[in-house]
Amino acid sequence: MEEVVDILTPPTFEKSGVSKPRSQAWADGDWIGTFNLWILQRTPLPAIVYQVRSPRSSWAPNKFDVTAGGHYVTGESLPDGLREVREELGKVYKPTDLTYLGRKMHVSPDVHGIVRQNIVDISFIVDDSPLDSYLLDEHEVYALCSLSIADLIKVHTQPGFEFEVNLLTASGESKGMIVNQDSFPYNWDNYHFKVALLADRFLKGEQNLVY
Repeated sequence: MEEVVDILTPPTFEKSGVSKPRSQAWADGDWIGTFNLWILQRTPLPAIVYQVRSPRSSWAPNKFDVTAGGHYVTGESLPDGLREVREELGKVYKPTDLTYLGRKMHVSPDVHGIVRQNIVDISFIVDDSPLDSYLLDEHEVYALCSLSIADLIKVHTQPGFEFEVNLLTASGESKGMIVNQDSFPYNWDNYHFKVALLADRFLKGEQNLVY
């Protein structure tokens, strides 16, 4: 059964009191709320855990994307976003474990040409556990990998720069893959570059960061 979501109203993007099936909301050009959790690692080197999206995904298939994310269903808010983390990655965190960075607008077409309009809550958490400690939902997440923040900054700022990483797939298989500027979904606001910069500052101890 399709998820039903709350419709948000500009300019404050508070809940309007109207709910719709998610696909209908997208077709109608409505704004809906989503949750992004970026999992950071301090060791063995400063890094961000990225997911590789499923080849079957209707948006950005095979691209490197936020560690865990999804849409709030009707009545949900930021703490409920951790449901997505548990379902996609098998990880259980508490809302108090998160560092909240703020909200962003995300507007992008899916593979069918329908423009999705999302208001995204962005949070960080630090978890140095190995990738094989995650339990991936193979229908949502194809693989995970740990991307060095230093390499991420280079790939977003130095034309032609690329590097190789090892993926751990949902089936437990290890695969090598090249990361370059085309590896990430399009975001009009350079989202992935900004997250890499903020993650670098966060892991160096800077506080009161805002996206």
